[in-house]
Amino acid sequence: MEVSATLQCDEQKPFCSNCEKYGSSCEFPRLRNAAAPEVALSPTALNTPSSTQGSVGAMANKDGIEGQELIADIAHMRLLHHFTTVTAKTLAYEPEVADIFISYIPKIAFENPFVLHAILSLTALHLSRSEPAQRADYLLRARRHHQIALTQFRSEVKDISESNLHAVLIFNAFLFPYTCAMSASSTDLDDAFESIFSNLLVTRMVGPLIQASGKYDSMRQSELGRIMPKDVHSVIWDKAKAPDETELVQLRKFADVIHHIYHPEINEAYREAIRLLELLFDATGRLSKPPSDSLLRIWIHFVPSRFVELLSEKQPGALIIFAHYGVILGKGRQYWFLDGIDELILAIADAFVPTEWKYWLDWPKEQIRSCRTPISQSTST
Repeated sequence: MEVSATLQCDEQKPFCSNCEKYGSSCEFPRLRNAAAPEVALSPTALNTPSSTQGSVGAMANKDGIEGQELIADIAHMRLLHHFTTVTAKTLAYEPEVADIFISYIPKIAFENPFVLHAILSLTALHLSRSEPAQRADYLLRARRHHQIALTQFRSEVKDISESNLHAVLIFNAFLFPYTCAMSASSTDLDDAFESIFSNLLVTRMVGPLIQASGKYDSMRQSELGRIMPKDVHSVIWDKAKAPDETELVQLRKFADVIHHIYHPEINEAYREAIRLLELLFDATGRLSKPPSDSLLRIWIHFVPSRFVELLSEKQPGALIIFAHYGVILGKGRQYWFLDGIDELILAIADAFVPTEWKYWLDWPKEQIRSCRTPISQSTST
């Protein structure tokens, strides 16, 4: 087996457990019959008679496991260092809460491995933007760490308790930027849609768990509660009436037109999704600065389950509404992970909406194209 630049293979078959665990590519030819790599690379070994190499080799074999783990950990240490020095600051809406991302969240991650993998995954995505020469490798690492995180999250979090509340909230908060950034890197619209939709479902499942736990209010008073932006509380989302005036004039017309086409329960799902979108447009329009990503993703939590089902089926009405949601995500381009997501959602809708329905995509097309700028490769907000 070959020794990776960042991770040594442990020679297990059919799959190397280190490579599988840490998301590295296992290329498998030849270490078993080779001299110990520590000897081959050692300055001492270069000047030592072959008769003494056996003792050095024995020492290398004795420490082999520790050496492999150390080399494997270097890749993770680099990701974690980048998170605490760079990526964490890009996630904080207010500069004064950056310390929560830099120190408190990693502390929670060390106690909850699925949060640690979520951190490493998102950081790998961030580095894929700033180091294009290694983009493919970072994307692979991001996918591997995300899959591990998601698997552990689903197996470990059956309900919310005092012991896991903060870990669950952090994981959920990281899922949105991961979904947007990873989906925007896809060149296949079917895959991009599936990525967005599957993670949308996970995002939605956390809210009811937290409400059932009765822990939400206590969380808001905690250290983690400091990172919750004030703009999220600008509207009582489940009770507020839609504003009289809205940018979404065409979408209101669309709701009136389909009223005679669909079954009442479908019309109701579409109308509620549109009402929430109108509230979101109105709330962001009243802000004196760009919206937080927490505000932008709130629509995902409140849209009706029936709307989510229709979106999963790629129903034209649901896709048209979703394209309008893409417009609001474009208002958050100060976040590196939202660069390009509006264009991607529009492309998905345009690809799957039948020709006779495409007229209803004209407004989001105009809005998104008027704001189009090259996707930033910056490592900060």
